[in-house]
Amino acid sequence: MALPGPAPSLIGRRRERERLDRLVSSLRGGESRSLVIRSEAGLGKSELLDYLADQATGCRVLRAVGVESEMELPLSGLQQLCAPILDGLDALPEPQAVALGVAFGRRTGPAPDRFLVGLATLSLLSHAAETQPLLCVVDDAQWLDQASAQVLAFVARRLVAESVGLVLAVREPVDERFAAIDDLTVSPLDDDDARALLAMVMPGPVDPAVRDRIIAEAHGNPLALVELHRGADAPDFGGVASAVGRNGVAGRIEASFRHRVELLPAETRRILLITALEPVGDPVLVLGAAERLGLDASAFTPAVEDDLVEVGAKVRFRHPLVRSAVVAAQPAADRRAAHVALAGATDAETDPDRRAWHLAEGSIGLDEDVAAELVASAVRARLRGGLVAAAMFHARGASLTPDAQMRSRRALMAAEDTFRAGGMQQALRLLDGAEPELLDEHQRSRIDLVRGQVLFYVAPGRNAAGALLEAARRLEPHDSDAALATYANAYIAAVLVGSRAQGVGLADVARGILAARPVEPLNEGARAAAAALEGLAVLAIEGYTAAAPRLRDALAALRALDRSPVVAPPAARDPRRGLGGDIGDEIGALRWLPLACLVSRVLLDDDAYSELADEFVGACRREGALSSLLMAMAEWYPLQLMSGHIAHAEEQYAAVRDVITARDFPELPDREGWFAAYRGDAVAMGQSRALVQARGAEGEGQWLLSNALQEGILHNATGRYAEALAATSAADGHPFDIGLAAWVLPEHVEAAVRAGEPDEARRSLARLHEIAEATGTDWARGLASRSAALVADDRDAEALYLAAIAELGRTRITTATARAHLLYGEWLRRQNRRVEAREALRRAHELFTRMGAHAFADRAARELGATGEVVHRGVDGPVDELTAQERQIARLAAGGNTNPEIGAQLFLSPRTVEWHLRKVFTKLGVTSRRQLARALREPLASVG
Repeated sequence: MALPGPAPSLIGRRRERERLDRLVSSLRGGESRSLVIRSEAGLGKSELLDYLADQATGCRVLRAVGVESEMELPLSGLQQLCAPILDGLDALPEPQAVALGVAFGRRTGPAPDRFLVGLATLSLLSHAAETQPLLCVVDDAQWLDQASAQVLAFVARRLVAESVGLVLAVREPVDERFAAIDDLTVSPLDDDDARALLAMVMPGPVDPAVRDRIIAEAHGNPLALVELHRGADAPDFGGVASAVGRNGVAGRIEASFRHRVELLPAETRRILLITALEPVGDPVLVLGAAERLGLDASAFTPAVEDDLVEVGAKVRFRHPLVRSAVVAAQPAADRRAAHVALAGATDAETDPDRRAWHLAEGSIGLDEDVAAELVASAVRARLRGGLVAAAMFHARGASLTPDAQMRSRRALMAAEDTFRAGGMQQALRLLDGAEPELLDEHQRSRIDLVRGQVLFYVAPGRNAAGALLEAARRLEPHDSDAALATYANAYIAAVLVGSRAQGVGLADVARGILAARPVEPLNEGARAAAAALEGLAVLAIEGYTAAAPRLRDALAALRALDRSPVVAPPAARDPRRGLGGDIGDEIGALRWLPLACLVSRVLLDDDAYSELADEFVGACRREGALSSLLMAMAEWYPLQLMSGHIAHAEEQYAAVRDVITARDFPELPDREGWFAAYRGDAVAMGQSRALVQARGAEGEGQWLLSNALQEGILHNATGRYAEALAATSAADGHPFDIGLAAWVLPEHVEAAVRAGEPDEARRSLARLHEIAEATGTDWARGLASRSAALVADDRDAEALYLAAIAELGRTRITTATARAHLLYGEWLRRQNRRVEAREALRRAHELFTRMGAHAFADRAARELGATGEVVHRGVDGPVDELTAQERQIARLAAGGNTNPEIGAQLFLSPRTVEWHLRKVFTKLGVTSRRQLARALREPLASVG
C-alpha cells in the first residue's frame, strides 16, 4: 500500500503545490496563466513540473526541455514544444501560418519577423486549446535558444483567456527575457522538512552527528539530500559534501552524479553521452548513433538500474544535472566521436542544421566541407528569421575555413548577421577575424558599414555620422541601394547629434549626399528616395526656401509609388550583399515609408503625414515587420497627440509595449514625455527628463531637443512661461529645422511673449514665416499666424487670430486649433470683450477636455472663470470605466474589425479579444457590436 502524503521530492512544497493546483483550476475555468518557476539548481523545479503535469487531468500537456548544447539552433526549443500541435497550422491567419511554417522549415518564404512568429505561436496554442485546456511546460528554460525564449516570453505576456498555461522552469539568476512574467520562487527546505526528507531516503538508524552534518551541508537543497549520499557510506558523506558553502551545492550535486557515471561501464557512459548531446530524447536517433559506435540498447541497463535515466517513448535523464555530469565525465575525444555519430544518424534532408552543428562539434582543425555546411545552415537560419543562429553558424563556419580569404569573407558575414541580431560588441569582435587586405573594395566598405552602424545604435555621439558617411562613399561604386540607405542613416545620425557633433556634422553629411554619384540604374522607388535625401541635404545647408520645392516633388513621387507589398523571393537574395542586401529585399511600402514620413513632417503636410504614418504602422503589421513598428510609432504617436487622440495613442503604446520590452535595441527615451506633455503630468515629465538626459550625456542632442519641446508644451499649458522659455531656448543651435522646427518655434514664441522677451519671440517668428511661405501648408501658415498674433499690436492681432483659427481648422491638428481659440479668448478677455471671450474659451475648453489635454483644459477653465463663467467638471460615464485595452478593442470592434483582425493588431488571441468584448458589453450596457459606436463617446480614430 502506498504511503500517504507527497513524494519525497515534494516534501516541504505545500505552498508551491497549492499555487500549481490553482493554475490548473484556472485553465479548467477558461482562463490562461503564465508562470516562471525559479530557483537554484536542485531545489525541485523539475519535480514540480512533473507534479503539475500529473495534476492536469483533462488538459493536454506539451513538454520541452532547454539544452545547453542546442542554444545555437534557431527555434529548436519552440519547435520541440509545438511539434504535437502543428496540424493546426493551417487554421491560422495566412500571414501567421506562413511565418510559423517558414520559421519551422515547413514552408518557404521571406524571413519572418520574430514578433509575428510570437503572434502565430499564440494563435496556434489558442487554437489547440479550443477542444480542451492546454498546459505547456518547459524545463531548463534558461538554456532555450534565444529565438525560442523571446517568442515564449512574448506569448507568456499576452495570454489572458485561452485556457492555455505556460510554465517555465528557470535556474537562478533569471534571464531578463523572462521579466514581467508572474513567478514562483522555490526556496531551500527548512531543517524540519530536510530531516523528514532525509528520513525517507535513508531508512534505518542514522548517527545524529552524520544526519546533522548532511543537513548542514545540503543547505536545504532536496536533491543534495537525496543524491549526495548515494554511492558513499554515511560516515563518508561529510567528505563528499564539505568542500564549499551554499553556493557550491549545485556543483557538488553534479560532482556526485559524475562520480556515479564514472562507475558505470564504458559502453553505458558512451550511450549516455550520445543521449546527453541529443536534446529531444528521440530513442530512434540515439540508438541510430549508438549503432555507429558499436552499441545497442542494452548499454542503457546499468544507468536505468542506477536511476540515472529513463528509457521509453523518450529517453529522459533523472535530472538536468545528470546530463551536465555525463558530458563533463567524458573526454573531449569521446564527445567528438558522439557528435560525429549523431551527425551520421541525423537526416540531412529533414534536419540539416542539427547535422551540420554536430559535424562542427566533432571536427578537429580546419575542414572546408563542414564549414560549407555551416554556412548553408546560416543562410537557412537567416531566411527563417533566426539571425542569432545565422551569426553563430557563420562564425563557426569561419573558424573552420582553411582558406584565409574565404575565412575573412565568412567572418564579415557573421559580423553582419550578429549586428542585425543586436550583438553590437560581438559584431565588432567578429570583424577582427576578417583581414581587410584579403577582401575586395566592396567587402571592405561593408566592414566600414558594420562599424558605422554599431556606432549609430550604441553611441551616435562618437562620430557615427562620419563612419557612415565614409562607408556610403565606399559603397557607391558597388551597391547603390546600400549606399543610399547608408547616406540616409548618416543624415539621421548627424541630426541625432546636432550641435553636439565632435567630428562630422550635418552640413558635412549634406554636402556628401549632394556630391554622391550612385551607380545606375536605380529603380523608381530608389530615385524618389534619392531625390528626397537630396532635398533634405539642401534643407540642412540652404534652408526651407531652397529645399521646399525639391521636397514637395520628392514627396509627390514617393506617394505615387506602388504601395502593394512586394518581397523578393528567398532564392533571389544574395547574402554576399551584406547589410545593404536586406534593405533591398523589401521593395514595397516599408522600403520608402520612413523617409516619406520625415519629408511630410518637414513640409508640415498633415494630410500626407497622417496618411503615411498610418500606412507605415499598417504595413509593419500587415507584413509582419513588427521590429520596424517602433520606428513607425515614433512618427505616429506625435501626430495622434497633436490631432487630439491622446487616449488612443496611449492605448496603442500599451499594445506594443511587449515589442519594446523584447527588442534588442534600447527604446527611444522620449515616448513617455510626449504623453506627459499633452496630459500635463509634471511628475511623468520629470521621469522622462532623466532618461533623456542620460542619452543626451552620450552626445545625442536630438533627445534633448525632443525633451525641450515637450517641456515647452507642458510649461506653456500650466502658465509657467519662464520655464517654457528656458526649455525651448535650450534647443537653440540644434538643427531642429529637420522636422521639428515648426513644433518648437511656436512654443518658444508664446513663452517669450508671456515672459516679457519680445525680441526672442520675433527671431523665432521670422523663422516660422520662412517655413510657412516655403511650404504653403495650412498647418505651417496657421502656426505662423497664431504666433504672429501674439507679437502683433492690438490693431492687427485679431485678424491674425482669426486667420490662424481658419487655417488650422482646415487641418487635422486639433490641439493647434484649440490653442488658437484659447489664445484668442485670452486676448479678447484682456480687451474686456467678455462675451466674445467666453465663446472662444468655451470652444477651447470643450476641445481640450474631449481630447484629455488636462493642463490646457485647466488653463481654459481659469480664463473662463476670469470672465465670470462657472466651469463645471464633467461627470464620468460608462466609457470612463473601460480600461485602456478595453477602449481600444471596443473602438476597433465598432469600426467593423473581426476578433482575429483585432487580435492581429493588438497581439492578442481572438479568444482574449472575445473575453474583453464581453466585459465591454457589460460595462457599456450594450448587446451587439452595432451598438458600440453609439456608446463610445470619443470619435473613432485610425489605427494604421
